[in-house]
Amino acid sequence: MRIVHLAAAAAAAAFICSAANAGEIIGSPDQPTVGVGMICNTSDQAKQFLELRAQGIAAKEAMEKVNSAARNPHACGVAAIAFTLDKTVDAKPVNNKLLLLERINVLAGYDGNGWQNIPAMIQYAVVEGRGDVI
Repeated sequence: MRIVHLAAAAAAAAFICSAANAGEIIGSPDQPTVGVGMICNTSDQAKQFLELRAQGIAAKEAMEKVNSAARNPHACGVAAIAFTLDKTVDAKPVNNKLLLLERINVLAGYDGNGWQNIPAMIQYAVVEGRGDVI
C-alpha cells in the first residue's frame, strides 16, 4: 500500500508554501520524526526529481515528469509522514538552497483524519538541507 497522502488542498498548500518546494523534515536515525514533504518510491525517481529541480523546473512539473516516466501517478508526491532517517543519498543546489535526497524509513502516514501505522517501508525524501550553498 502506498503512503496515505494528505487531502488535496493540504498537499497543494504544502507544495506551494514551501520555500524550496521540498519539506523541511529533519530527523535522526534514532528518533522518529514527523514532517510534510516530497517523497518518492525509489532513489532513481527522487534523483530524477532533484535533477529536474536543479535545472530550474518547478516542483509540480518535476513531480509530474517523474510520475509520467514511472507510469505511476503516485511514484512521487507530497505526504505527511512519521519516519526515521537512514542516510543522505545525494544533494543539489536549487534556487540558492541545498536540497538533500534522504533515504528514510516510513512508519506512518497522515490521511487528513488521523495517523495510520504502516509496515516500515523505505522511501526517498527530498528535503531542504541546513546551511548555505557555497
